[in-house]
Amino acid sequence: MIDLINGIAEFFVSGITRMFAWLGPVGVLTVHSLLIGLLALVAYALVSNQAAIKRVKGRLIARLLEIRLFQDDPLAVLGSFFRVLGGTCVYMKDSLKPMLVMLPIVVLWITQLAGYFEWRPLKIGETAVVVARAEKGRDVSASEAKLVVPEGLKVETQAFRSPKENEVAWRVLAEKDGGGAMKITVAGETVEKEIAVSRSLAQTSPQRARDGFWTKLYFPFESSLASDGAVTEVRVTYPTRTLKVLGFEMHWLIYLLIASILFGFALKKPFKVEF
Repeated sequence: MIDLINGIAEFFVSGITRMFAWLGPVGVLTVHSLLIGLLALVAYALVSNQAAIKRVKGRLIARLLEIRLFQDDPLAVLGSFFRVLGGTCVYMKDSLKPMLVMLPIVVLWITQLAGYFEWRPLKIGETAVVVARAEKGRDVSASEAKLVVPEGLKVETQAFRSPKENEVAWRVLAEKDGGGAMKITVAGETVEKEIAVSRSLAQTSPQRARDGFWTKLYFPFESSLASDGAVTEVRVTYPTRTLKVLGFEMHWLIYLLIASILFGFALKKPFKVEF
């Protein structure tokens, strides 16, 4: 089921990302922020009690004005404060339904975007470490360890074995754009793992592991490793992507959140939505 959901989410999110890739990373994130803002407006319009939200917001403003007007009367201020607190709880209750509707969609959206914005592909001349972990009980020291990379990449080191972690690691060098499927042989089993080399906005998948809900949610782009196989996990140490907005470095998730909220507030009047 999670594979089907991820497939639908990838079709939608990756389709939009590729369509607007010419705008650059900030432009693509801005498009996604606009769409998430529109999603919030639609959710509030369809699911929430708009009349109740508008009424509660009006009362909250009135109570806040009471605190300002009667600031010299401690009892009046205290009473208004508790009424504000109660009104806030009612407002949160009225806003809970649209938030619950949005939450799973936004989580899937963000995990898909992470493949483009949390990490970035290797650039020509950069190196990465490929790590394969075997399940407990498998001896990585005695068995063959081999890494075959696609054209455009070069294995720079011999296999480094770590019996303590039950892992084998290699360093690879990106020599030209492209990438593709690597073949990793560890503890008698051969598995594949995608690796990306690109100067443009491209999808990355830092980890391929055995089936698991949270693993599939956070790393949704590749199929799971066999549950009865010797290899439990393969990782690629991609560089993290830095996002520059108006000359300042900002984490992509912060920008997405701020821009989505701004779009939501900017468009709520044309859509006649209260939140």
